Amino acid sequence: MPSKKTVVVDHLWDVLQAEGRSVATFDDVSRAIADCNAKYGNNLRANNPANFMKDLLRGGNASKNWPSRLTDLRITGRQVTGEERIFEFIEFREGQTEPFPNPFEPTGNEKQYVIQSVSLPLTTKKLGRHDEAWLIQVAINLRILETHFATASALQLLELTHLQTNVKLNRAEIDGLFLAVLADANGRNFNALVTCEAKQHKDPILGDQIIQQVASAYASVSTLEMSIELIIPIAIKSMKGLGAVYVAEFEAWSHDEAAANESDRKDLVVACAAVYRLQPPVPGIGHPQSKTKKLRKPNA
Repeated sequence: MPSKKTVVVDHLWDVLQAEGRSVATFDDVSRAIADCNAKYGNNLRANNPANFMKDLLRGGNASKNWPSRLTDLRITGRQVTGEERIFEFIEFREGQTEPFPNPFEPTGNEKQYVIQSVSLPLTTKKLGRHDEAWLIQVAINLRILETHFATASALQLLELTHLQTNVKLNRAEIDGLFLAVLADANGRNFNALVTCEAKQHKDPILGDQIIQQVASAYASVSTLEMSIELIIPIAIKSMKGLGAVYVAEFEAWSHDEAAANESDRKDLVVACAAVYRLQPPVPGIGHPQSKTKKLRKPNA
């Protein structure tokens, strides 16, 4: 059954086409939700349009929730941010067969590695949750990214330093930001930023979201007195039933590529990917969450 947002998207397409536009703004989405609520008896909230596209893309049903007539027209949408923008209607790319393909998901052919989780305190594990903040915390504490760059990646990383979590930038939010020191073919050391997007098993890895993180990260450090030559995007995702973390490392971006206009940015391409099994399994990371007893309220 399509989402209640399906009719809103369908309505927005007609409104924007009549006005010769392709980008939906906060006001456009709010008005479309209110109009469709009145017409179809829906109860969608119109006061938080910023999450409209994000919620539509969450989970594995984004393509099914897209209006079928737009699919037939080979029209999809992508998130855009800044200047009151929410999303943009765009044409399918060559070879694209559905509105929201997931080309960055695990294929099952990735090489697997085992990472110990004994160093993570039992008390901490008992508080494990099924959310991105916990996934990032585990990845940092168990040095999953360091293991990835030392084992699976083709890059010659010498050092990786965690800088911040939940970095809110002008047009993007980055779950984890790292500073890497790499060596080139001539033995010269140089700096790179590593952006990390965390996803739970049910949520897709969104290319447009990661590309915006790259652009925003570059803009945030371009005025600092620090030489950053590359930006390396990473996505991590918990794998249900495996007690594992999937790591997708994408091709690095140069200054010019990250600073390009939105319409001229290059495609996101996976450079390498691997799966890291946590031993023993960690609650909340592709493994059942620990059950904790509820505290009783004190007697009045």
